[in-house]
Amino acid sequence: MIDARHRARTLHRGAPLLLATSRAPLTFGRDGARLRVDRGAGGVVTALRHLTRDRSLTWVAAAAGPDDRMVAEAQRERGGLIGSGDLTLRLTAMSRPLYADYYGEFCNRILWFVQHGLWSRRIDPEPPERIRSLAHRYAEASALFVEEIVTEMQRPGPEPVILTQDYQLYAVPMMLRERLGGAAIAHFVHVPWPSLDVWREALPDDVTAGLVRGILGAQVVGFQDAKSREHFATCVDELVGDAVVRQDAICWGGRRTLLRVRPVSVDPRMLRPNASHVEALRGLRAHGSMIIARVDRMDPIKNIPAGFAAFGRLLDRRPDLVGRVRFLARLVPSRSDLPEYAREWDAAQAEAEAVNARFGTGTIEVSRRSDRGRALAELAAADVVLVNSVADGMNLVAKEAAFLNPRLALVLSRAAGAVEELGRGALTIDPGSVEETADALERGLELGEEERRSRAREMRGAVSAWTSRDWARAQMEDLAEASDRAASGAGEAGRLDAAARVSRPGLSTA
Repeated sequence: MIDARHRARTLHRGAPLLLATSRAPLTFGRDGARLRVDRGAGGVVTALRHLTRDRSLTWVAAAAGPDDRMVAEAQRERGGLIGSGDLTLRLTAMSRPLYADYYGEFCNRILWFVQHGLWSRRIDPEPPERIRSLAHRYAEASALFVEEIVTEMQRPGPEPVILTQDYQLYAVPMMLRERLGGAAIAHFVHVPWPSLDVWREALPDDVTAGLVRGILGAQVVGFQDAKSREHFATCVDELVGDAVVRQDAICWGGRRTLLRVRPVSVDPRMLRPNASHVEALRGLRAHGSMIIARVDRMDPIKNIPAGFAAFGRLLDRRPDLVGRVRFLARLVPSRSDLPEYAREWDAAQAEAEAVNARFGTGTIEVSRRSDRGRALAELAAADVVLVNSVADGMNLVAKEAAFLNPRLALVLSRAAGAVEELGRGALTIDPGSVEETADALERGLELGEEERRSRAREMRGAVSAWTSRDWARAQMEDLAEASDRAASGAGEAGRLDAAARVSRPGLSTA
């Protein structure tokens, strides 16, 4: 009891953080004999990077490439951490075959496609026994993350708060709970959580149940939207037979897990567009040109070929725009070894080439270069930014554009989590409709200046009102609430009557 109350107070006083992700904030490579350090990629790393400014932070992540593994092995031999001051990095080393099964196969070829509703687009999907085998490998890799985290928790000093992140680490919270007892653990799900029917289309129930039970080792589980939270609660209700399920909490095994909706956001302080590129793009507008921009990873969920097709459809029916509108598409390669991703790139490239063949070279300008300063500049200066993803937990590009661009017309998919906060100012679309997307692009280009700026102010205000700093603080507050409940009501979860369970968790309160 005393320990739980002390933990709750400590959370409010700025306890150190231990952050666990699959991707690292830094990656290592070779320039000849020299070791090069690069900035890590991905929306999760972008969302979490600002935490290094606010508290002492240890970041545990996977050693992905051969140079990462070399650094991890050297770190293990020396027994130290990478970095200094308020940010240190501990890389989790695993064999190349294990990493391939855990990350390349189970995370990227199975969980990613299930959670984004794209299982039907899989090439040669695995049979159930292969899925079970890969789930076992996923658990093996999770155990390696746990060993690194437990080692860090045993260091002298204040006990860290543990934040585990996303679909690559679903098994970790329960493994940690079994090793660390009352440690403060929160897990955040950055991707959509689909309905149980979607899970059952792809995975055996026992595999999905194992993932759900792993997450329930956390005291708090955060989701991007209310629908994902409700779908998760329904999965628990159906797959974890002795759980007590309420709208915003699960009671199971004598423990309570709070379920919270905490949409991830951006840190405006970290948005630094390339100033000279912004001016160059604004100069084009001064000479009568207009710009549509998109910035995405090359991923099937981003629906890039359909976006190019919609632009071509617009030019077909509006020949007066030909030569006046350029489409700048910054498409960063991602998971190019997966056949579904290679197929998506081929389709996007073919669509861009078809548009350029009809309307002139450079009508769509595709860049595969990852240049954050130039990407932010394109978002800041564009007349229209297109986000037409078929599924997205959040989509931080939409929020970055909303903060940076004072005259933004944002064409935003209703399947992106960002629509909950930006929908009032955006031009929202069904991402499955090329015609509707073309209509929205046309409207975005033709918006009057007053309406354009009014919509942009609405969206910028939404981003400013809930930044990544607010998101992180809310998770600390949720953990403090969970610890306070544990301190004041030990055993409460175990005493709840199973009759209180409801089949539709959204209709009841905890």
